[in-house]
Amino acid sequence: MKVWEYDVVVIGGGPAGYYCALQCSKGGLKVALAEKEELGGTGLRWGCLPVKKILDDCKVLNRLKIGADDLYRGLLSKRIGSYKEEMVIVEEKMKEKLLEAKVDLYFGEGAFLDQYTYQVEENVLKTTYMVIATGTSPCGFEGFEVDGETIVAHKEVVNFTSLPETIIIIGGNVEGCEFASLFAEFGVKVILVEKQQEILQGNDKDLVEPLEMYLESLDVEIYKGLGAKTIQYHQDNKITIVLDDNRELETEKVLVTGGRKPNFPTGIEDLGIHLEKDRIIVDTDLKTNVPNIYGIGDINGILGMAHVAIQQGIAVADHIIFKNKVTMQYKELPRAIFTIPEIAGVGYQEFELLEAGISYKKGICKLSDTWRGFSKGITEGFVKVLVGENDKLLGIWMVGDDVSEYVGLMGILIEKEITVKEIKSNLMVHPSLTESILEAILNVE
Repeated sequence: MKVWEYDVVVIGGGPAGYYCALQCSKGGLKVALAEKEELGGTGLRWGCLPVKKILDDCKVLNRLKIGADDLYRGLLSKRIGSYKEEMVIVEEKMKEKLLEAKVDLYFGEGAFLDQYTYQVEENVLKTTYMVIATGTSPCGFEGFEVDGETIVAHKEVVNFTSLPETIIIIGGNVEGCEFASLFAEFGVKVILVEKQQEILQGNDKDLVEPLEMYLESLDVEIYKGLGAKTIQYHQDNKITIVLDDNRELETEKVLVTGGRKPNFPTGIEDLGIHLEKDRIIVDTDLKTNVPNIYGIGDINGILGMAHVAIQQGIAVADHIIFKNKVTMQYKELPRAIFTIPEIAGVGYQEFELLEAGISYKKGICKLSDTWRGFSKGITEGFVKVLVGENDKLLGIWMVGDDVSEYVGLMGILIEKEITVKEIKSNLMVHPSLTESILEAILNVE
């Protein structure tokens, strides 16, 4: 058994842990990162990156107007499973950056010995600060437990070696709608079941409608206001899902979305850390009730998004190094849904302003109405801006191909309460699609 001394030990090599370890080391601290399996976490292996890569291929083939169904399906289906080699390249780059920053890496099963000590295989890591970034794993629900064969989660989906003829997706949430887009583009018969009255609940209807119309154009069946009640297995590898209204739907595969369970590190229950069944409890500085231990990323249950995890990792590194307060502005957090078309934005949506009784004006610009949109042959999509009192910008939301690329730094516009006048005085590249934001502002009524 070897004993090693560190300033910071980060447990978990996903986005949160990776960025935290990197920034702590760059700040002059001696850092170790412990990872049970492989670097990159859910996002790299089974989540946002492989799914987005496949969706990007769909978009390329759409733009090339490849219409032969067999060719289209054949080209796309080759992406299923083939992403693994590319993900290994990304993981190697992550490993190189960590080693260049002099972060020590430990791979294997680990466990807490006490609040200052973590053991990985035959290595005992003693430290001043612990950062837990172990993330979450997909899970089903009662009667629809993930078995990896018939009832699957996203981890199994991106490892498919062949496509099913039919798939039922339970959950019209972000994950469910992204996979509905993907499978529908593959030519798979998709049935989307959502218990709420609308898919992508918590978004303005005008943002969701273009996606819903596109899915329906690909013959996706959408059942809203109905949950999945029971499942029946048949001899021919087919299964039947029974909905709340006793309607029966037959399929080959069922994809369960939205359910997550925490990856609590072994031994955490002996540390006195306040836990709930689905998360580690943290304060505004992302610290647990045990003073030297932090919880970042999905494990703290604040917002299960990779970009939130990254920012939390960076913020905790700054807190450890400089004692800076963690000031995460979640309301000004840019959000993106990587469907076809994409939905992205930042700040308030209209339904939130109406519920809060906040008066506002709005302006809309179709992407096709911009010079760049016209030259690129864009026919769908729009930008919507919401403006409050004193002409302060309250929200920017958009629908269309690749709109997720435009919202990255827009949170600062909302946080700093930038006014319409200030945006009008800012010079923009012409022609460009970002001009649609200015055009929407000029259309405010």
